[in-house]
This record gives sequence, structure tokens and C-alpha cells, in this order.
Amino acid sequence: MPQEKTDEKEWNTWDNLIIEDKIQKENIPFYQYSEFENVKLISGNVYKATFKISQKTIALKWVPLNDKFTLENLINEAKGHRKLEIHINILKSYGITKNANDYMIILEYVNEGSLQQYLRTNFQKLDWNVKLNLSKQIANVLMYLHSNEITHGKLNSENILVHNGSVKLKIFGIVNCLSESLKFPAIKYMDPQYLRIFYKNKSSDIFSLGIILWEISSGNPPFKMEYSSNVNLLNFVKEKREMVIPGTPSKYEETYTDCWKHNGTSRPDIFKVVKNLSEIIISNPSFENTTLQSQPYNFTDEVISVKSNIQNEEPKIKPGPPFFVDVSANINVFIKNLFEFFINLRCKQFQEMRLIMIKNYIREHKKNPVKILHEMIRHHLFTCLIGYFYEYGVGTPNDKQMAFKFYNLAANEIETSFSNSSSLRKLHEGNKEIGTISLAYMYLEGLGVEKNTKKAFQIFYKLAAKGSLTALGSVAYCYDEGFGVEKNEEKAFEIYLKSAEKGSLVAQTNVRSCYECGAGVAKDEAKGFQWITKSALSGNIDAMYNVGCYYCNGIGVGEDKKEAFKWFLKAAEKGFSMAQQSLGFCYKYGRAVDIDQKKAFEWFKKAAENDYSDSQYRLGSCFYDGYGTQVDIIKAVYWLNKAKENDNTDAEELLGEIIYLRIQIYDTRSLTSSTLGTMTKLTRSSTTTKARSKKGNNNNKQRKNHQSQPQEINYQQQQENNRQ
Repeated sequence: MPQEKTDEKEWNTWDNLIIEDKIQKENIPFYQYSEFENVKLISGNVYKATFKISQKTIALKWVPLNDKFTLENLINEAKGHRKLEIHINILKSYGITKNANDYMIILEYVNEGSLQQYLRTNFQKLDWNVKLNLSKQIANVLMYLHSNEITHGKLNSENILVHNGSVKLKIFGIVNCLSESLKFPAIKYMDPQYLRIFYKNKSSDIFSLGIILWEISSGNPPFKMEYSSNVNLLNFVKEKREMVIPGTPSKYEETYTDCWKHNGTSRPDIFKVVKNLSEIIISNPSFENTTLQSQPYNFTDEVISVKSNIQNEEPKIKPGPPFFVDVSANINVFIKNLFEFFINLRCKQFQEMRLIMIKNYIREHKKNPVKILHEMIRHHLFTCLIGYFYEYGVGTPNDKQMAFKFYNLAANEIETSFSNSSSLRKLHEGNKEIGTISLAYMYLEGLGVEKNTKKAFQIFYKLAAKGSLTALGSVAYCYDEGFGVEKNEEKAFEIYLKSAEKGSLVAQTNVRSCYECGAGVAKDEAKGFQWITKSALSGNIDAMYNVGCYYCNGIGVGEDKKEAFKWFLKAAEKGFSMAQQSLGFCYKYGRAVDIDQKKAFEWFKKAAENDYSDSQYRLGSCFYDGYGTQVDIIKAVYWLNKAKENDNTDAEELLGEIIYLRIQIYDTRSLTSSTLGTMTKLTRSSTTTKARSKKGNNNNKQRKNHQSQPQEINYQQQQENNRQ
């Protein structure tokens, strides 16, 4: 017997070591239990405690590891928390600790308990503004989960906590087994379809959300009377719904009753729910709360109004777009300014420059793009810009399907007017126009949706008919390439010219391309030069670079290297990678300036950092040869690897040569272990990395495939395919 106890103790020790090793490998913070003090039990398996060093109050949740909840579950839950908890309304997890043989999750502490407890304690004091605020917070955090393709599956008022009036959603444990989900009272919040087929999806979450919205309106958990009786609740919730509470705003009632429709396909998605809630404005939040028990639907009209400036309409007034309901209070000033900057870029620049300038704008203002994105999602701000962030991976991994969803939301914003605010009208119109055009390009290229060039053309054409110059240029592009309509270069030129004459800078560059190549019009390089100069002088950075190319090559104007240099410099200083590389060549070969290796290196570096593959190759060569900088083999290999990943074959050849020569020339015993390990890792990476598509080759194709370049400079043309 003593021997058995010894063996069991040894096995427990080994198990704990294995568990802690796995936790450490997953980079999950692990704290010693001795780092906490004042540990007190506050519920069945949750303790309140204080970090000794910081004196921060936290909660410790005991997690038994058994057949149902394994170590893998624990680690997966902790990792999932770490990815999602950036949202302000998700309960934060700080790591894991262990008391004896019991593992505990370290969680953010909340001071007002669950939503159910909060409503029970405070309901008599809550007006409809507070109720609506709680509802919006819950809907917004659910939108965040659904936007990340996560179904909660256990949404109820016990899994929603409240801290100082703010919602904190519990997501720990949402991957637990089905049997645990069927415990009372959670069943009252569950989708009857889920009870029948045991399959959770986003629609099931919407059903649960509808129940919670009703609970916020009533102050009571659902089916309170039935739960206290002997009614078969499982059968009851399949057939019955709670009664509407007197005094409930009609739009609020409509929202939650839509959520709990029997047919899951008839329910709104979370984006629609968030939109509906954001449109509600309470004009008299202090009207009397009636009895807390459910009542039949028989009450006087509620006091509620929706903002609108449409005069002499019927009582049912179209609500305005969600982010304008309380724009002055809700919009972060920086985000509003960023959106205005984005609108301006959309009118003047091609996609490559837009992306560079958006990233630079965020960086220069010392903002975090991840937080900006989540703030926009949380408040449903500027849906076309949210789509842009998802499409091009700003503050999030690229996600074309999410981009499509938000572009679709922007394109379908409800039309309204803002007679007392021209700035709001401009923001709304810009959001809708850019969202619609971006949506069309998603159809045109098959990004996040099935490719449909005819539908794309129809969207462009319809928007152009309403006066959009941007859409007009896109119509011309479709005629130019034969996308969704019969190819017609003459008509394309005619439309490009019409848009250009009305002031579209991008269309002006396309007119230049037509004249330069004789596409749809007689070839006339001098007229091409005139149009590209017009666009450049108005601020189009791509056009500035092309004017430099015209002067460099003597196209449509006399050859002038010094003038070319000036225009390259203008575009390069604004971040245009092709112009930056051109300046690198000017300094390398002494074109219009004295040869300067250091400046050549600096300009190649700037272009490389903007992900221009040929400059990445040349920067790697500079580090290898010591051209304009010190020899640095590790940096050489790094930049050549980057160029190779961007499909640069010259970089691949030089990379192989470097690795071969270094092995031949140096005795590997003279290398430090860390340097050798780094070179080995990079070498392996260089031979196994799959080639990616060139940056820019599929970006925004509303530009003709004719790019003037300095003929002496032999480099790849990466910016052929920009769309308006």
C-alpha cells in the first residue's frame, strides 16, 4: 500500500510537469499560487483574490481536468481567450495558476455579478437609455465573435457579467460538451432547432440574443413562472415565447421578436441586429417601468422617435444609417479624420498608394490599427473602411469574405438626408459610394464571393448613372477589358475622357494610357503627356512618377534627366515605391545627380520596406556587397528571402550563390552556433517557401495596363493592375 501511494505521487508529479511544460510551450502566462493573497470563495468554483505585487483584484476559476475537460481543452480555451479578449466587452483571461493539484484560470474581476443578478438588483433604477446601452454592448460583442466565425453557443444572462455598468461576456468554456449546455436554466435561452438537431450555429446565438433582449426589457429571466412550476420546459420553449412588456420601444420589440423566430433562416444576422439597435433613440427615457411580470400585448404607444429630416412623411419614417444616430458622441475624432482622409485618397490615388498612405497615416498618429478596427466594429462605424481593413489586412489578417460582408453593409445603407449637417451627409454618401464600388470589384474579381462580372458591371453602371465619377471610370475599365460587357476600347476611351474632363485624377491617367498606346483613339504621345501632367499637378502620386518617366525617356516631351529626377523625388517622398527605386538608380548611376552609394542604398531600402520586390533584391545585394552600407550576410539573406517570397528569380539565384559560397569559403567551425543556426534556418526557408503572388498584381484594376518607365532602368512593373 505505501508503495502504491508513492507510485501515485510520482505519476502526479510527472503529470503536473507535462501539463506545465505544455502550458509554457503555448506561451500561456503561468503564475505561482503564492503570488496571490486574500483568496476568498465568491461562488461555486470562483474565488476573488489580489495580485500581491500590483494589488490588482482578479478572479480565480477552478477548472477540474477530467474526461470531459482535458488539458487540451484547457490550453485551447486559454489560447482562444488570448486571441479574442482584445474586445472591451469580453472577459479577460490573465493566465493559469495551480493550487496543490488544482488548476485555475486567472480572470478579470467583475463587481456586479451576472446580467441576471444585475437586473434583479438594479432594474427599478434603469431607464431605457441604460437598457438600450446594455443591449448594444451585448450585440456588438456577439458581432465581434461572428465576424471571427465563432459561435458562442451558450449565450444566456448567467454567462454575461457586468462591471461598473459595462458588459463582460464569458467565453471560457464555450467548447464544452453538449450535455453541459442542456442544464437548466440555460435551456430557456436555447434555439428550439438546436434542441432538436443538437447543432449550434450563428442563428442559434441570434435566438439566444433575442431572449436576452427581452430579459433586459422585463428584468426577469425567461419563463420564470413556468420554471417554478412542473411544466415540461423542454417542450414549452419549443412552442411558446414571452409576452411583450408594456413600454417597450416598438423597434426594440421588433428586433428581439425577429431574433426568436421559429425558422432560423428567417432570423436576422448579427449585423442587422446591431444596425436596428443603433437606430433606436429614446426621447423620454424616464417613463414609468410597469410591472415586471409578463403582460399581454395590449398597451399604449411607446414614446420613441427615430432621427430623420424627411418632412411631411407618414408616421413610419425610414431610419438613418446607424453610425450617424449619435455621431458626435460616439465617433472617435481620429477615426472620423481617418475616414475623411480615406475618402480623399479614394478620389485621387490608385490602390498601392492608398494602402501605403493609410498605413503611414495611422503610424504617424501613433495609433494601433487593431484597436482602430475593433472600435469601428464595436460602434458600427464606416463599414466600407472596415471592409477595406479586412480586404488588405490592416489590423487583421486578410479576410475577403469579411471584407465582402462589410462592403455589402455599406452599399445597402438606408438613404436619408442631413439638412442640418453637410459633413454627416458627405460621410454617409462617401461610405455608401465606396462600399458599393468595392462590392462591385469583389464580384468582378471573385473575392469573398462567386465571381460575377456582369453583376459587377451593372453595379458600376447604376452608380455612375447617379453621378459617381469613380464608378464612371470603372464602367470605362469594364469596356476596356471586356468585363461583364462586350469589349469596346473606343467607348472605354470616350468614358475615360468624360470622367477626366470632370476632374477625375485617375481617369486622367487612363486617358494618358490610351493616347500613349493608341487604345480607342489615335496614338498621340504629346497629348498623353499633357493629361498625365494635369493629373500629377492635381496630386496623383502615380502620375507624378509617370511624368518623370516621360521626361526620362523623352516621350511626348523632350528628354530631360534633371526634370525626371525632380518628379521622381516628388513621388518618392510621398512613399511611391517605384519612384523610390528610380531614385536609387539615379544615385547609383549618376543620372542628373552625382553618384552616391549611401543615398542609393537608402532609397532602395525605402522601396524594399514598401514591399517592392526588385528593391528587396537590390537591398539584399547591397548588404552582400557592402554597397552603401556595411557587409551583413544575415541581412542580405533576409532581404533576398523577402524578394524570393515575392517571386523575384534574381533573388533566388543570388541567395543560392551566397549560401554555397559561404559554406565553401568559411570553415563552419569558425561560425558561432547562433550565426550558423540562423543561416541554416534561412537557407531552409529559402528552399521551402512557396512563391506568393506579386504584391499589387491583383490590386484594384481600374487602370490600363500601360506603364511608362525609364527605358534605361530594367525592373519589374508591379503596378500595372490598379483599379479605381
